[in-house]
Amino acid sequence: MRAVGIHMVQDARAGDAPGRSAVAQVTPDSVLSGVLMCRSEAEIADAVGPGPALVLVDAPLVVPDVRGRRDVEHVLAWLDIPAFPVTPERMRTVHGGTRGPALARALSGRGHVVAEALPDQVLRQLMWERAHPPGDPPVDLARYRAEWLGVRPPSFRPRGGRARHDGLAPAREIIDGALAETRWPDADRQGDLAALDQAAAIDAAACALLARRCVDSPGDRWAVVGDADAGRIALAACPEMIERAGINIARLRAEGTIGIGPEVAGSALGPPQSW
Repeated sequence: MRAVGIHMVQDARAGDAPGRSAVAQVTPDSVLSGVLMCRSEAEIADAVGPGPALVLVDAPLVVPDVRGRRDVEHVLAWLDIPAFPVTPERMRTVHGGTRGPALARALSGRGHVVAEALPDQVLRQLMWERAHPPGDPPVDLARYRAEWLGVRPPSFRPRGGRARHDGLAPAREIIDGALAETRWPDADRQGDLAALDQAAAIDAAACALLARRCVDSPGDRWAVVGDADAGRIALAACPEMIERAGINIARLRAEGTIGIGPEVAGSALGPPQSW
């Protein structure tokens, strides 16, 4: 199963926006094989190619008619993972609407398995694993939470249309360290436009890296929170995160705050083909 990541420009009002979407793929031998820059949903779907692939997207793919936030954002808040609260009103206010659901339908129609991902969370988990490699003794949950709060990924995304150039190289270095080889695209634009493309490529690569991890790694290295109907997000994980997620999902379900199922670990959900 191929592993693909997408950074999607979410602004539904953008006619000729400066930012471009990006599509990345990580091969079974852990090579970032390239990143393609795209504009339309059709270009993105063509760049993903034929199914089946696990496609993780840096954008909301399900926007249910709820107030406040989706079930998945309730869970992420209790895992200290920042996430944009997704509601129709917020998407209209901030982005002028939604692009992700149409893309998800198009990709699913081509035989792909599609879910959301959070590139910052992937980078944070990779940083965590530098200090706590897989196989190390488990960390007490109180200590885990305190240390997790201190893990901060580099800031490299645009603010006010300008990329943060000083964060691009550190973010790429984190991804480089988790793969056997990375083939970052050559810039075909100049100045801030080139930096915007580099930032998009990093987000897409982080999503593709996580997709590869979900396909190939044991169930204690990744998790899925949510479901296809209400919104689901794949996470780069460790046993401590999965334990903490399970505790909080059980509590939130008992309170009636969320309605999603209790499964959080890959070992409980099965491989991505079964999502």
